[in-house]
Amino acid sequence: MPTRLSVFGKPIPESAIQGRRLLPVAVAMVAGLSAFEHAVEFDFSLGVLYTIPVLIAAAALTRGQLVVFGLFAALARAPFTPAASWLEFVLKFAMASIAYVGSGLLIVEMSNSRRRLIEAFARLQQEQSLRQQAEAQWRILAESSPAAILTMDADTVVVASNRAAQQMLAAETPLTGRQLADCFPMFAHALQVGTADRVIRTSVSGWARRLDGQPFPVQAWFSVYGEPGTRGLAAIAVDMSEEVRDREREHFQHLLNYNRLLASAVSHEIRNLCAAIIVVASNLSARHELRSVPDLDALVQLVRGLKELASLELASTRAGGEHSTDVATVIDQLRVVVEPDWEEIGGRVTWEVPVGLPKVAADAHGLLQIFLNLCQNSLRAVSKGGSPWLTVSVQTQDEDVVVTVTDAGPGIASPDRLFQLHPPDSASEGSGLGLYISRALARSFGGELAYVSQGEGTRFQVVIPAAGDSATRRQGAA
Repeated sequence: MPTRLSVFGKPIPESAIQGRRLLPVAVAMVAGLSAFEHAVEFDFSLGVLYTIPVLIAAAALTRGQLVVFGLFAALARAPFTPAASWLEFVLKFAMASIAYVGSGLLIVEMSNSRRRLIEAFARLQQEQSLRQQAEAQWRILAESSPAAILTMDADTVVVASNRAAQQMLAAETPLTGRQLADCFPMFAHALQVGTADRVIRTSVSGWARRLDGQPFPVQAWFSVYGEPGTRGLAAIAVDMSEEVRDREREHFQHLLNYNRLLASAVSHEIRNLCAAIIVVASNLSARHELRSVPDLDALVQLVRGLKELASLELASTRAGGEHSTDVATVIDQLRVVVEPDWEEIGGRVTWEVPVGLPKVAADAHGLLQIFLNLCQNSLRAVSKGGSPWLTVSVQTQDEDVVVTVTDAGPGIASPDRLFQLHPPDSASEGSGLGLYISRALARSFGGELAYVSQGEGTRFQVVIPAAGDSATRRQGAA
């Protein structure tokens, strides 16, 4: 704590100027002066010396206490002041009291002012230290951030930026003082749009340019602040090049997988048609009058070749990598996607997912597509009739994980043709291709997608083998 008194530049500790220590000293000095004047009997008064104990007492007493002590000092010196009359005595006593109390109060105010100044200076130093620590922490955070952080003025001139911003724009020197309107056109437009009554705080996805002119995708979060003419912009930007490349590769891989599945489905149907044609051709060749027709033998050979070709294509699509997927994570992703649609129609989705589920040997994206297709079919069905509720339950069964999707819609009109490429019209108004591909996806994982008959509504079960299970799986034929 700052001291309120110093002597010749040396501070006196607060503990040394407490009232219980200084007040006895001041009283003793007053008594000593009085005794000295009484003993010596000067012809003049030593009243000016009584100011010293008053000043000492002022360092420890309050204003009210100091007034009392000043009157005490004036009263102590009064007997040694020669006076011609009673009025002169009273006036001298009053003048002495005013002098002692006034000088003491002056010291009190000076001491309090000095103390307040020192305390304010100490607080200022503390605040400055805290601000420097905060600035250092923010500087470390900005410099260590993988995202580009920068601020610009109204002309898109960089006021401050971190190292990530310099690296993102492929700049060899710091960006401070550079105009980046060509690099970030969205920031330049935002600074032009911003007005005093319109503060912009938003995020944007778009394209930016490096200093060498190379374009790249960017995701940015920024805000525009300040008055017109002195507008500023603070932004956090992330280079999305790697994410875009990974996403496009993943989308391309999924497209290839779906194309293979569709090709497998078509090949499967071709095999069935070829088998039927071969049977018909064999029946025709049994007739005596057609045995010598070479075109019939050629037709049989062509059909057999087409069947073998379809079989080879189907077999090539079954080969795939090993996958290990957490079903609970896929269900969580499904919940985020489907629940808003059911809430829009006033529906309810019940999720029955126990903890501790084993991982399954399936691709997470393909599994999500199967569940999503079933949920969307149920949504279309209940929008035409029935109760708007859906139940998604997960349970383990032997070495498999079984996911059941149940709705309270009008049901399926012709379940025997449900998984054909061109099923009859149903309440869900689906084309049937989604279910056909969903079953093909499930079978590609070694699992199965099946319709479960019940009294009302629709129920589908997706059976997926647990990861590491080497049991023989259905690879199916319709």
